[in-house]
Amino acid sequence: MSDSPASDQLEAERLDPVQHLLDRRRSRDEEDYRTWCEATYGTIELGQEVFHPADVFDKLAPDAARRGRDDAKAQVRSDLEQTVCEQFPAPIAVPFHGFLEGPRPALQRLHRLRDTWESLVRLLTALALSEGSSLATTLSPLVVREGKDQGWRECKRRDLCSDKLAVRIGLIEGVLHRAQEAGVDLQIASLLPMDVIGEIRRLNVVRNGFSHEATKSEVQAQAIIEEAYPVVREILLDLRDMQSVELLRIHAINQGGQAEIERLAGHAQSRRIHLLTLDHDAALLAMSATTVDCMFSVLARVNGSTLDLSPFLYTADDETGHRTRVLHFKCKKGNDWHMECVADSTTKVSSDPQHEALLVRFVDLLRQSGEGS
Repeated sequence: MSDSPASDQLEAERLDPVQHLLDRRRSRDEEDYRTWCEATYGTIELGQEVFHPADVFDKLAPDAARRGRDDAKAQVRSDLEQTVCEQFPAPIAVPFHGFLEGPRPALQRLHRLRDTWESLVRLLTALALSEGSSLATTLSPLVVREGKDQGWRECKRRDLCSDKLAVRIGLIEGVLHRAQEAGVDLQIASLLPMDVIGEIRRLNVVRNGFSHEATKSEVQAQAIIEEAYPVVREILLDLRDMQSVELLRIHAINQGGQAEIERLAGHAQSRRIHLLTLDHDAALLAMSATTVDCMFSVLARVNGSTLDLSPFLYTADDETGHRTRVLHFKCKKGNDWHMECVADSTTKVSSDPQHEALLVRFVDLLRQSGEGS
């Protein structure tokens, strides 16, 4: 993405994870270790008894168990990097692959790490708002806050178009918070544990720190990477179920609800068309999807539910017409919507009024008396 970061004020947040998140991560790592042990050594059978190798190591070889946990932890995180590059939604996979495998100057890598982070927040925001809008009657009025130590306030229309990541994180949290209050189970909640929101805010502090300061040297950029990347990696591990989110571009809908689709997954940007049979609701949503200023809607399939992510995410053909570009909504200035390509940071400015028309379904989340500009 561009060198100009999303507009965010520095915010005061704790720079360490909360205890219950640490406890959940320890449980997650222990489960990963036991899975790694079983895959590596298999279970041990003695007569009628079956023993798990992790239990055997803990009882008979504590030092080997400690080394095994370290090996399993390293393997899981190495596998995660490959999973993000190959299976995560393209808006995350493309910049993350650029960070891992792209040009090696530290400053360029830092920008791609920031792009990964901003893309993750923007995609989660689009998913949360899109699912929330389908339950607007139940979740209205949506509330938002820009920091965990701030009080909740009612969401305004301008918040939906804010370029501040703190506001976008607040929108995600607001949807989850209102769903909890209403006793509604959201698909986004199965992807994003509530306690990870605090970690997302924590990383945003690190991001704000270098985004709002003068250009960094290579040494400074490398130091920031060493501080920030472990946090990014742990959050991606918390969110590894994101690999199950399918982003789709619909190229054609044939008779019988069969669609010609392109899956927007992984870092490879070559276009591959597949046939997919849509259920009734998904077919209706696909047929109603709107083309705006030569940009096409992106549909998301999350645990069987289908969501339309416009006007926050679009696709467009590149200049050859053979590759698909993924564009995120970055900011709104006057009547101009600024969309940014996740692959090369180029910006498309569109003043098509259809963007505002697509925003109406999200406005239903606001209290009628408090829509605010």
